[in-house]
Amino acid sequence: MKHFIREHFQREMIRPLIYKVFTRFVLVLLIVLLWKHYLQPRTPHLTLPTVFPVVGVVFCLCAYLVYLRLDGLRIPRMKPLKKPKKDPFRAFGDMVDYLDEPPVSFDDLTREEQDVCSLLANVICGILFFLGSLLPI
Repeated sequence: MKHFIREHFQREMIRPLIYKVFTRFVLVLLIVLLWKHYLQPRTPHLTLPTVFPVVGVVFCLCAYLVYLRLDGLRIPRMKPLKKPKKDPFRAFGDMVDYLDEPPVSFDDLTREEQDVCSLLANVICGILFFLGSLLPI
């Protein structure tokens, strides 16, 4: 599996990976902080250092499901709302030739590249939440 990620992770996948990590981390952090503000007075035994590892485990389980999908298990996906566009044909040329092209988005990647991005995003978010549980709050 390690070689599979090395073979399929390319430089153009960094931007979608950062977008996925940032979006997932911020949304789940918002949900956890809203829970802390509104529901923690009713459940005082559940504090942030106990909730963050649970969220980290959920991200690790999601990463494991994506890993199984990469391994060949057929796990259903959410259907995209629009059809992904095909990559434009690129010939050799100067950098000026590529300035008018938009950056690569997540929808432009192949299925395997999307799965690798999702796997790495889930692992990174899981690690961030596990590290967040170690901080004294």
